Amino acid sequence: MGWTTASQRTVCFTETPLEHAWMMCEKIPNRTMSFSGYGLAFTRTFARRRGANPVWYLDITLGHDWLTGPINNMVDAVREIARDPSEGGEDAAADADILRLTPFIEQMGNPSGTRKEFWWEREWRHVGHFRFQFADLVVVFAPEEEHDEFEEHLREIKTRGRLPSLVDASWGLERMIAALARVPEPGPFPD
Repeated sequence: MGWTTASQRTVCFTETPLEHAWMMCEKIPNRTMSFSGYGLAFTRTFARRRGANPVWYLDITLGHDWLTGPINNMVDAVREIARDPSEGGEDAAADADILRLTPFIEQMGNPSGTRKEFWWEREWRHVGHFRFQFADLVVVFAPEEEHDEFEEHLREIKTRGRLPSLVDASWGLERMIAALARVPEPGPFPD
């Protein structure tokens, strides 16, 4: 599944396992932000071939220094270049290699010492627009009550070939697998 961040001009993907997909649209207590039940799923291989890169997490938990030192050194070096006109100044700093890396870096942990909560989550990002063909879609996530309407729209777009499976992120794993396998009447699969 992916989402777009306008501030970084990136498209973000998650490797959330199907059994945890419901978390992607669950309301979070005491948070003003809410997720929607819509999403698109591609294979990781396809996304990687289109330039999606894994996010590097810097552990900022007290007493840890996983990659933080080397990254800070790279940033400090670019700052020095930007301040020194003989090194090319700000123009040279704008082309620094670290700037190609920073859209893929996130902080993890907490300076007070608490740990990151969702260790299973793996994130990938693509800088800029992520271009794909309709045939590249594996799954379309949408609330179940909108599946008929979505299928109608998908048939308008794709007149030939197989449509991607429609799955509700709030379904249980067994029901999602049945939908992906195109079992017409899944029977008593739990929601």
